[in-house]
Amino acid sequence: MTLSEFQNLIKEKGYDAYIVTRNNMFLGQDILPEENRLRELSGFSGSAGNLLVFPDRAVLFVDGRYELQAAREVDAEKIQVVVTRETIATWLQNNIFDNLKIGYNAWCHSVSETDYWNRVLKRFNFIEDKENLLNIRPSDKKCEIFEHDVKYAGVSMDEKISMLVPYIQKNKCDAYFLAACDSVSWLLNLRSDCLPDTPILRAFALISADGEVSLFANDFSKLGEELAKYNGKNIGMAYNNTPRAVFSLMKEQNIWIENLANPILLWKAVKNPVELDNLRKAHRRDAVALCRFLHWLDHNWQNKTELDVVEKLHDFRRRGENFFSNSFETIAGFAQNGAVVHYQPSQATNLPLSEGSLLLLDSGAQYYDGTTDITRTIAIGTPTQDMIDDFTLVLKAHIALASAVFPEGTSGQALDILARSQLWQRGKDYNHGTGHGVGFFLNVHEGPQNISSRSSQTPFQPGMVTSVEPGYYKENCYGIRIENLVETIDAGFETPMFCFRPLTLVPLDKRLMNKYLLTEQEIEWVNGYHRRVWTEISPLLENAELQSWLKKACAPL
Repeated sequence: MTLSEFQNLIKEKGYDAYIVTRNNMFLGQDILPEENRLRELSGFSGSAGNLLVFPDRAVLFVDGRYELQAAREVDAEKIQVVVTRETIATWLQNNIFDNLKIGYNAWCHSVSETDYWNRVLKRFNFIEDKENLLNIRPSDKKCEIFEHDVKYAGVSMDEKISMLVPYIQKNKCDAYFLAACDSVSWLLNLRSDCLPDTPILRAFALISADGEVSLFANDFSKLGEELAKYNGKNIGMAYNNTPRAVFSLMKEQNIWIENLANPILLWKAVKNPVELDNLRKAHRRDAVALCRFLHWLDHNWQNKTELDVVEKLHDFRRRGENFFSNSFETIAGFAQNGAVVHYQPSQATNLPLSEGSLLLLDSGAQYYDGTTDITRTIAIGTPTQDMIDDFTLVLKAHIALASAVFPEGTSGQALDILARSQLWQRGKDYNHGTGHGVGFFLNVHEGPQNISSRSSQTPFQPGMVTSVEPGYYKENCYGIRIENLVETIDAGFETPMFCFRPLTLVPLDKRLMNKYLLTEQEIEWVNGYHRRVWTEISPLLENAELQSWLKKACAPL
């Protein structure tokens, strides 16, 4: 459906506006291309955004990561792009003063979000679209569902359910409705190949107070049948990630609903000892693939393109033991394309590599024994002094956070300042978060912890795996980002203090370091990191040429 066709349709149905989100009913999860109504209507391909469609115009809301990308992809004559941290609700409150009837699909918005609209925006009438005008539904693609072996997961499904049952009983509920499908996947040790880069099982689960589990995937008619058994009883759910449509179904069945936080979010964020041991192995294996790739790139970048880089890196990774897929579409942005934060090359945008600029390469893999995510900024030919100095500033930001020691109870909002302050001192900043939680053979982005200026207040705990990824982007010139995954560990003091230990073990490009901008402590951090890379990865490289390359890459500054 085109935007103009949809505008005619909502006008015909009597709506003054309609909210289109990238979500389907599995809120906050990735989707398949054929499910992406936001891209279908707007042309915007980013992983986060909302479209407010009026009969005669449309407004696309994106955050700072997608400012340049949205400008490239969206027809400015038809759609206004608003780059903001505000929600649609805040924008409506501040910009629209008429009384509007606004439609939305109740499967695509949470109970919390729609409650907020109705509570705060009283001059608007928000109407559930019962007709499903955009035909939003899960793809008919056939998927293989498989068990995630306990030798990787560390804890069995029965043990995990036995953790959840007391929570349900303590809160005096007859069941708990779990809408977050990454939590469902973790709880049941189940995965699938439905999505190209994320092995989650796309399903809801209803867990009774005695531990019986009912699963709901594509056939949501069975959901209504199962809920009918709970007429007059209590069911808990997390309002912030349960679709409004499920809430409405429960109300129709006269079910009492409790807004209960999803405890699995924190349980799966704190990796168990088996998961952590597996993750370390997966990252060493991933480092071998990256070292092979970087060695290849050093000798073969001439006459290659961004898409060649994507294909070659995937080829090196897929040869590794336990490889399942990439963990997201590889970001390979050369020169000005690197300044587009989440740029992904296509035939239309594919740049050839050429002398004298930077390649920003953000990539990761799903292994059965762990998920990886790494960004390296690589000099192609001889970099300019500005490139070197800007890279060094980002490196200083990375080191400031990666080497931090912080007290128990510290959240990501406090940690974010440690990285940004290094850039702020030179009048620079970056328009994205500094770190995100990472799942275990699940979503490469997960909560509840993260590191950003608008972070959740979830304190960091030992066992959490998080990215550290400050950056700097010079529009129309180049982009720089340095990303390692780290595990939170005890810092070893009498007073409870924590610190980070890198999981990612791939050399940083010393050609881009101005050591005269680095302190002695920062130089020692770089040298210490490279010593560890050499010690752990060199024995895994299969030939003397690769070892010689790594030895040079890890030589002291």
